[in-house]
Amino acid sequence: MRDEQFQNWLEAMDPRLARFEDFLMPTSWTKGFTRESLEELEQYMLERWPDRESFQNDGDSDWIDGAMRYIGEAYLRIAGGGWYLDNRPDVAFRGQPVIRPDTIDGFPIAPANFLGVLLKRRTGHELAKVYDGQLRQVQRRRDVEGPDWEPKRLPIPGYYSEQDPGDTPERDAWAARVDERIAALRTHAGEHGTQLDLSPQSLTVLERLSQLDLTAATIDVRSADGAEVVARYASYLGAVLLQQAPGRWILRPGEPGTDPFVGHPFVKRLDENGLWRAGLVHSAVERLADQHEPGLFAKVLHAYAG
Repeated sequence: MRDEQFQNWLEAMDPRLARFEDFLMPTSWTKGFTRESLEELEQYMLERWPDRESFQNDGDSDWIDGAMRYIGEAYLRIAGGGWYLDNRPDVAFRGQPVIRPDTIDGFPIAPANFLGVLLKRRTGHELAKVYDGQLRQVQRRRDVEGPDWEPKRLPIPGYYSEQDPGDTPERDAWAARVDERIAALRTHAGEHGTQLDLSPQSLTVLERLSQLDLTAATIDVRSADGAEVVARYASYLGAVLLQQAPGRWILRPGEPGTDPFVGHPFVKRLDENGLWRAGLVHSAVERLADQHEPGLFAKVLHAYAG
C-alpha cells in the first residue's frame, strides 16, 4: 500500500466499518468494539475457516478489510493512538496499516497479521488477550503520568475529526431532493402512505413495500427508473435515521462501481465519543433488492443511532 492509497483507506473508515458491522457479520453479532465482540469475531472466523489455507484461498478481501479495521479500532478506543503506514524497507509491517497505541511502548500492532495467527492457534481468545494487554498498558502509563491521564486518540479525516471530506456538491444535490422523493414514495404507496410517518416503526412497512417494488419483474435497479425507485427508499430510510439521531447526508462523487461508497449516498453523525457513525441506507436498499433479509432496515437504524 502506498501513502496516497493509505490516505484514501483512512478516509473510507466510517462507511467501511459500517458495512462490516451491518452487512458482513451475522445479525446476532454483539458489535460495539467491545472485548466480547472481538471474541465473537474470532469465533466466527474459526467456524468459517478451518485453517489459514482455506482463509487465503477464499480471498474475501471485503471481509478482511472490514475485520482489520474493526480490530484496530477496538484497540484504539481503549488505548488511544492512531493508524500509521511505514514503507521503509527495514520495518516489520512494511506497507500494512498498523496502529500505535498511546502507551509507554507504543508497539505497533498489525491487525491483518492477527487474522492468520488466530486461525493457526485456534484458541478463540487471541484478540481478547491483546485487548486485555492494552488495558494493562494503559494502566501502566496512568501509574506513571498520574490518575487523571487518559489515552489520546489521533484524528482520522472524516472519521475521528470534525472535518468531513464527504461534503460535496453532489451531496447537496442529493439532499435537496430527499423531501421530494419521500413525498413521491408516499403517493406511490397508496393507502399505506399514511403509515410512512418517519417513525422507527414505519420501517417495517417500508421494508415490505420495497420488497414488492424492487423484486418486481418490471424493475431493473440498474436502469434510470430503477435507480430512482432505490433513491426514494434510500431517502426515506436516511430521513428516519437522521430524525432519530441528527447527522448529515454524505455523497462521495464518482461512478458507482467496485467501491460501494462512491456514488452511493449515506448518512453519518458524530457519536458521544467524537467518532463518526455511518448508516449505509442506499446500500441497504440495494441489498434488500438482491436478497430478502427481514429486519435489515431496523438493523441499520440500530447501528447508526445506537
